[in-house]
Amino acid sequence: MDRLKNIINQRFNLAETLYWVLFIICLMLKCLYFQFTTRLNTDPYLSSVNITMLLSSFSILLIISSIIAFAFNKLRFAALFIINLILTVLLIADTNFFRYYYNLITIPVLFQLDIKLMSSVNESILSQFMIKDLIYLIDLPFMLMGVFLLSKNVRKIHISRRAYRSVALLVVGAVTFLSVFHTSNLNSFAYNNNYSAKSLGVFFSHYYNTKLLIEENLLEDDSFTQEDKDSIIALYESKESEKNVSDSRLTGIAKDKNLIVVQMEALQQFVINLKINSKEVTPNLNKLIGDSLYFDNVFYQVAGGNTSDAEFLTNNSLYPAKEGAIYHLYPENTYHSMANILKGKGYNTYSLHGFEKTFWNRNKMHMTLGFDRFFNEEDFVLDDFAGWEGQALSDSSFFRQSLDKIDTSKPFYSFFVTLSSHHPFTYFEDFDFDVGEFQGTYIGNYLKAANYLDKCIGEFIADLKKRGLYDNSLLVFYGDHSAVKKIEAEGLLQLLDMEYSEQEWMKLQKVPLIIHYPNQSKSEVISTIGGQIDILPTIANLMDFDAPYALGKDLLNHDDDKGYVILRDGSVITKDFIYFNDLREIYDFTDGKPLDLKLYSDKITSYINELSVSDIIITKDAFKHGFEK
Repeated sequence: MDRLKNIINQRFNLAETLYWVLFIICLMLKCLYFQFTTRLNTDPYLSSVNITMLLSSFSILLIISSIIAFAFNKLRFAALFIINLILTVLLIADTNFFRYYYNLITIPVLFQLDIKLMSSVNESILSQFMIKDLIYLIDLPFMLMGVFLLSKNVRKIHISRRAYRSVALLVVGAVTFLSVFHTSNLNSFAYNNNYSAKSLGVFFSHYYNTKLLIEENLLEDDSFTQEDKDSIIALYESKESEKNVSDSRLTGIAKDKNLIVVQMEALQQFVINLKINSKEVTPNLNKLIGDSLYFDNVFYQVAGGNTSDAEFLTNNSLYPAKEGAIYHLYPENTYHSMANILKGKGYNTYSLHGFEKTFWNRNKMHMTLGFDRFFNEEDFVLDDFAGWEGQALSDSSFFRQSLDKIDTSKPFYSFFVTLSSHHPFTYFEDFDFDVGEFQGTYIGNYLKAANYLDKCIGEFIADLKKRGLYDNSLLVFYGDHSAVKKIEAEGLLQLLDMEYSEQEWMKLQKVPLIIHYPNQSKSEVISTIGGQIDILPTIANLMDFDAPYALGKDLLNHDDDKGYVILRDGSVITKDFIYFNDLREIYDFTDGKPLDLKLYSDKITSYINELSVSDIIITKDAFKHGFEK
């Protein structure tokens, strides 16, 4: 009898051990699937960063297991299953969110994802789900079956034995983690949430971001200190010293004229002058470029706020938040925005967007930014729909109705935000524009969406000319963010006949910036490297007003050789190099050859200091609490 009992116990112990092993292996495989299906990590699979991520993820799962082993006794199998289920749901959410926003879900992001926002973007996010993602769920039925079978014979384990098992798992996990933790570039974590996930795994990234949130919002002193003020002043002084006071190209050429800015949804630069079957994708924008200033080296700089970040960058010349959206996090701050500046000069200021006023918290934020009136979905006749699964007012109707809402009898600033070409682009699959072999594909649908947007822009320009506004206004058109995520890179590279590399992919992350000043007839291409943060200072030069708190540069009066753009993740692009903050690698901008990072480290540090100063300005509301230049 005792022998039989021992055999049963041995088999049960073996089954329990297998269950624990399966728990760790299954979650480990899910972690690896997330890291590589999102292309956060790439081949070669045995690279140092991938091995570090693998060991870190494994060690964190051991630490989680140690907590379960000590905290739960007879319910330990149920606890393992529930934790597995929770982490699986988190990974699925991360996967779909990452494919759309190229960022992990964080607590600030969850705060901004209210019901209305989620209901509006769910098509875009859910469209990222793929059949292969079912791999996340394959183990759950078997793990659940194991819970029922093992729970029938489960026995309590004495606390001393539980403690021994827990400590053993904890020690192995902690030692393994500490052995790889200090090999990561910890300084990059402050600028790039993705780097912590790429380097040490998705679970560590969630832990780190939560820890950082608690420290910054609950433990740190958020008062505006003299040290903060000194940091801001030092940056502004360094920027002022870089300016050449003799440079005044086109200064004041649009002084006292109307300002019309159009933010074009998901329009990337590669569609400009692109032809499919001998037909231009953007014929109207191409024609506009023919008598405008065209900036062909402008990169988007948005982060977790996506479209709203582009609005913020353009109107304030400050950087977006490192996670979440400023529109949700800091809507009551004081900003020296373009609308506020022009209001001080007697301009009427309008913002217009044919969607829900609460989306991205625009109803509050646009008021903060100084717009006299925000025309939204409630102010338009919803007579035509196009794009975004047919739930959005068409850009054609949006432009047609908008100009009637503006008092054009006196100087005005109008800020238009288009919508029809919003991801996903499946609405345009049957749109009458031949994309040849790309018909029915993601890239084909996007090209059709871009062509539709271009058609609407053409109608808008014709209306401006008809109303006498075209030659009495400064016109600014720019794209807000990417349309083609890395997961769709293969189709884009096929379209452009390119081979993938991190450097070439980075170069594709440009958006068109087109500026037409009154009575301009001669075109010019400006190739100074810059970003959306530079739009406000460039407009300020053309309209001859001061924007002393802008962190960007005037692209018309900046040395081409000194052009640069800083991305929110801490990466830097100049005419000489491309620096990837997550990789801690630097390459020649022209030929893509690797460079010695040590030779550029001081320059890169000075560049990304702008991110830190911008964060101080925003998080501590510096313009309201004691900062003046």
